[in-house]
Amino acid sequence: MSSPMVPWRPVVNTAWRLLRYLTTSDNTSLWIDLPSVKIHDVETSPEKAARTLKHLLKANHINNALLYNDNMFHNHVPHGLGSAYIMGATSEHLDMFYTDEIKDLEPWKESPVEITDKDWRSFLGEGKYCRAYIDFFEDELALKFHYDWKTLLQEFLYSGKEPLINSMIGGRK
Repeated sequence: MSSPMVPWRPVVNTAWRLLRYLTTSDNTSLWIDLPSVKIHDVETSPEKAARTLKHLLKANHINNALLYNDNMFHNHVPHGLGSAYIMGATSEHLDMFYTDEIKDLEPWKESPVEITDKDWRSFLGEGKYCRAYIDFFEDELALKFHYDWKTLLQEFLYSGKEPLINSMIGGRK
């Protein structure tokens, strides 16, 4: 095996160099303490625009596929709706945006099979199982994890013999 073109440096050494870079000569930190941005809780908000946003997001999730045009593009409606809401869009503007943006989207296509906790790894990366994965994780979240999404992520991303986080940072097989 040939030697790598970029010399390997241990993570600890790299972290130490980064820490040295982020501190000044008198050892004070260059970190900036940023305050939290406003959190928009549209699930319980009584205002009309927030309720409209919540309903349009749910409608998009139920009716429109995440991927379309032979899985080449993904559904940007949630991004646009959220941005418009944060920028102060009214309920009517959100409705107009949603109506206009869903014209090019495709409805969900049924997956060939249902995914279970026994075979969920078997279909990873195959776009035709997208709806089955949505259904599987919604069921897992509700029935097994009692809507505790952090525990669900812990289970599926970080545990087991081959945690999914490895495939997110390690490339393809």
